[in-house]
Amino acid sequence: MRPDIEALATFLQVVDSGTVTAAAARLGLAKSVVSKRIAQLELQLSTKLLNRAPRQMTPTETGALLAERARVVLAQLDTVADDVMAQSGALRGLIRLAAPLSFGGGGALSLGPVIAGFMRQWPHVEIALDLDDRHVDLLGGGHDLALRTGRLVDSALRSRRLGRSHRALCCSPDYAAQHGLPDRLEALARHSCLGYANIAAGHLWRFARSAAPEGEERSLVLRGRLTANTGEALMDAACAGLGLIVLPTFLVADRVRQGRLIPVHIPGWAPVSDDIQLVWPPTPALPLKVRRLIDHLAEAIREPFAWDEPFRAPPLLGSAGGAV
Repeated sequence: MRPDIEALATFLQVVDSGTVTAAAARLGLAKSVVSKRIAQLELQLSTKLLNRAPRQMTPTETGALLAERARVVLAQLDTVADDVMAQSGALRGLIRLAAPLSFGGGGALSLGPVIAGFMRQWPHVEIALDLDDRHVDLLGGGHDLALRTGRLVDSALRSRRLGRSHRALCCSPDYAAQHGLPDRLEALARHSCLGYANIAAGHLWRFARSAAPEGEERSLVLRGRLTANTGEALMDAACAGLGLIVLPTFLVADRVRQGRLIPVHIPGWAPVSDDIQLVWPPTPALPLKVRRLIDHLAEAIREPFAWDEPFRAPPLLGSAGGAV
């Protein structure tokens, strides 16, 4: 008998996710349905496909061969479906997209207009935009795609890099006038440094040699009067003169242009930058609507970024307590 396409796709999801629970969450199915499909596939092929352990499932030698061949077959089917849909223009369905809260419109990188443009182009596509600074679990959370800044730590995910996310050390002009500005990294310990409370290392600021971004790095454990779990709250506090912040340039660029924040330059050092990237769960057949959204986002968010421009200029304000 010919293996069922849905069973093959489910089997690949279990292989990629490592557990029935994660695969079921990703597919939007009950665990019993996933288990039944795998059992039926093994019965149909008269072979064991998965080694079952309490916390992890791995393919047997036969299962690994099936996974390799099935990926090719499902990719070919996906290509055929894409050709048909491209001819008819029948792109429809729901896309669940996760992104940091700061992409909701608080800074220069605002997803609203970008998403609106995509939905105008494809009127039958629905998008559920989940804005949260915490990283969602793409393997088990039911999202199709996420836009993130940072380093990819989950090697199981697929990704597409959009560009570099530079970070800037900033404060308000009032804070600089009252407290001066640091002229070396060690001087930061004498300042109020506002921390990001959404991660355990919220007060751990990382700097790299500005002349060699991939070279020497230093990490400083700093304290301030305020921690917050959103970049917008930290930015507002800095504008109010409560201390120094390190945030992505796309978030603080508008405040710098308005003069409410100023960049703080420490000679020879710059905050460690991150990547802006799209990530999605491994799947043998990424839906056409998701691939179209990936292409749309990659076209709209690409270097050089206009929000980096205010930070290429010389320092805007001298230091009352030392050179900037």
